[in-house]
Amino acid sequence: MANRAHTVVEIVPYDDGWPSRFLASAAELSAVLPDAVIEHVGSTSVPGLPSKDTIDIAVGVRDVGTVLTGPVLAALGAAGFAYMPRSFADDPDHAFLHRIVDDHRTDHVHVVPSGSVTFTDYLLFRGFLRTVPDAACRYEAAKLDLARRYAGRRSVYVDEKQAVVDRLMDEARAWREQR
Repeated sequence: MANRAHTVVEIVPYDDGWPSRFLASAAELSAVLPDAVIEHVGSTSVPGLPSKDTIDIAVGVRDVGTVLTGPVLAALGAAGFAYMPRSFADDPDHAFLHRIVDDHRTDHVHVVPSGSVTFTDYLLFRGFLRTVPDAACRYEAAKLDLARRYAGRRSVYVDEKQAVVDRLMDEARAWREQR
């Protein structure tokens, strides 16, 4: 039977504690991956934006394969980060880990090459939402609508939200080109 962390979608108001939670998680990740570039991304990195209460973290490394070794995964596991090998099966250079505490997803960790399009897109999306209030408002409205419609079907919420993110990423790329 699926538990709450794998089924429920709940959007909560922005929490001023999210940046501190990111810093604590980043310190744990940095202890295992000292050469990584660790960035707070996703909705919890955008002041004022409601979100699922899960800290999204982009971890840029030179070689994702070095993170996927037994000793490194064991050290990350000891910190509570579980590797989910099939999350990005179509992208061998994207490793995903999550941390679940008391049936609550506290962290999502995306390990990707630091110079990759994926890594720079995470930063672009964050910068776009922080800088363009209208985009952040539209993203908020879409997420709230999807969460209302798919509150107990997390996988459907994630799939449906991807189309929203894709449209906003197109806008973000155009925004970047205009700057």
